[in-house]
Amino acid sequence: MTDTSSHGSGSEDLERQFQVIRDDITKLTGLLREIGEAKAGEARDAALAEAAELLERSRATLDEGRLKARQATASVEGYIREKPVQSALIALGVGFFVGLMSRR
Repeated sequence: MTDTSSHGSGSEDLERQFQVIRDDITKLTGLLREIGEAKAGEARDAALAEAAELLERSRATLDEGRLKARQATASVEGYIREKPVQSALIALGVGFFVGLMSRR
């Protein structure tokens, strides 16, 4: 009879151990999910910071390009005011050259 009771308690002990293992696996799965979510959040935050930095650099480059375009326009306008005949002849020559190139 002692064999039966020890056999029965061994089976119950084994079942408890399996339950502990199942609970541990459930806890580990939850922890891994939390870690994954945290890492995803960190990656998202890093990507957003990088995007904001890239946007700021793009805006600065665009502003610099606009400034250079305004300066070039002012320079060309100043040249035209200083030398209107020469400017008209240059424009005529460029137009003639473009016309020749478009025929081919």
